[in-house]
Amino acid sequence: MSTIGRPIRNPRVGHAGRAVEPSGASTPYRLLWSTGIIAFGFGMAAFVLWGINGAGTLFDMIAAICT
Repeated sequence: MSTIGRPIRNPRVGHAGRAVEPSGASTPYRLLWSTGIIAFGFGMAAFVLWGINGAGTLFDMIAAICT
């Protein structure tokens, strides 16, 4: 039996010819939301510290972390 001219079967295509999404490709929305919330919280804390004590407090904190 010859395979010339016969269409190649793609394992990612379903029975109706539509592409099937792999099961491991779902986006981890909970991780994305938690990262965004944490980043927003850090941003708000930076604005509060900037407003209360000025930029010197933030620069001192960054210098303390880096050393």
